[in-house]
Amino acid sequence: MARAIGSQGSPLIHSLRWRLLLMVAAVLAIALGAVGLLSSQAVKVELRQFLQTHDPPLDLAPVGADLTSYRLRTGGWAGARRLLEPAARRMERNLLILDPAGRLAAASDPEELYEKVESEGGGERLSIVLRDDRGVRSELQLVSPPRLLLRDPEGAPLGVLVVLPPPPGPGAPGRFVVRVNRALLLAGLAAGAAGLLLSFALSRRILRPVEALTAAARRMESGDLSQRVEASGRDEIAALARAFNAMADRRATAERLRRDLVSDVAHELRSPLTNIRCQLEAFQDGLIPPDAAASSLHEEALLLEQLIDDLQELALAEAGQLELERAPLGLREEIGQAVQALRPRLDEAGLRVEMEAPADLPTVDADARRIGQILRNLLGNALTHTPPGGTIRIRARAAGREVEVTVEDTGPGIPPEHLPFLFERFYRADPSRSRTTGGAGLGLAIVKQLVEAHGGRVWVESEPGRGAAFGFSLPVPQEPAAMSALPR
Repeated sequence: MARAIGSQGSPLIHSLRWRLLLMVAAVLAIALGAVGLLSSQAVKVELRQFLQTHDPPLDLAPVGADLTSYRLRTGGWAGARRLLEPAARRMERNLLILDPAGRLAAASDPEELYEKVESEGGGERLSIVLRDDRGVRSELQLVSPPRLLLRDPEGAPLGVLVVLPPPPGPGAPGRFVVRVNRALLLAGLAAGAAGLLLSFALSRRILRPVEALTAAARRMESGDLSQRVEASGRDEIAALARAFNAMADRRATAERLRRDLVSDVAHELRSPLTNIRCQLEAFQDGLIPPDAAASSLHEEALLLEQLIDDLQELALAEAGQLELERAPLGLREEIGQAVQALRPRLDEAGLRVEMEAPADLPTVDADARRIGQILRNLLGNALTHTPPGGTIRIRARAAGREVEVTVEDTGPGIPPEHLPFLFERFYRADPSRSRTTGGAGLGLAIVKQLVEAHGGRVWVESEPGRGAAFGFSLPVPQEPAAMSALPR
């Protein structure tokens, strides 16, 4: 089962790194913006309430009218405290009355608390010394405090009503700070919750493909090699999904080849061993003469020896332990020698060989014996699949820093589904597995390993009904730099 992995979007955010960065930036912006907005509104509300509570508007006219009426009725300020106390509680301030000479005449608090009251300019400047009921002494210096001149109907001064600053009240600023901090904490929690929800939503969208990929990997680990994930998009996770699919394909192929290897080796060994057993039984029963049995047994032994040698050579090449005797080598001459080695078989099959190799073909640094083996394997493969009267073409050319060699036949061609596996060991496109049509299935695998051991590459091109072309390339060694003249 394949699951979609990857994302489609703007080319600017295909990278997972940029998507995560944008996600974090968006969360931070939203969180900071929410904290700023909520805290700003909270501070405004708390400050307004604080000011309304602790700095109420002062309307001295009503209490001034009551005090003026009281002064005119009683002729003095004795007993005026009972008028000042309600107004002081309402305003949350202490009130004083100074007589026209600037002396303390009445107060909303007990007058004995005021140790000294000095006034200048009709209450414009006040110097007050207070002593509370515990004997703690404090001093106030006031300039232009809120005040109201009290006059009789003819305008004669009766005194001055002075409003003192609010009492220290240590709990009021603290309560304001506590409320503001509480509002900020709630704003931060709300913004943090919003950021977490947004982060969860975005991370879930980003990590869902990773979870699907992990689940597929675990199922593959348990032995289900059919697991694949659907990769879409161009970000890192989509690239990882494609790499996972490629790995899964390769592992499935390796597992299939591993299973086929045991079967193929058993098949390749069974045929000659069966022939040997039959020949021995026939010889024991007197059905064939000793000379015929010996000849047949010798052929089967040679076949077994060749199969074992091919397997050993292939194992050494795959393990990187194949020893190469490198030397400058001309491929034109090697191609000619390979053709001559197979000339009897080519003539017997009625095949024509065409060779195109320029005389100035660059030399390569290679093992002549191994290159000859590569050419003979490719020519033998073409000979097997080319019908009588057909043509085998061998082309060699320089291509950049490489020399490319191709062997083309005019056989039936190879179906496209077989092309990726032709260089695997024991692989044959012919399902009949006959030696006359497919050999042991090791020739092309040996070609691939020998070419790669020389630092080259192999390929195959074919269309059904139009023959096949097997090719390989070998690197051309760098020319040594010219030595500079030595100074005399």
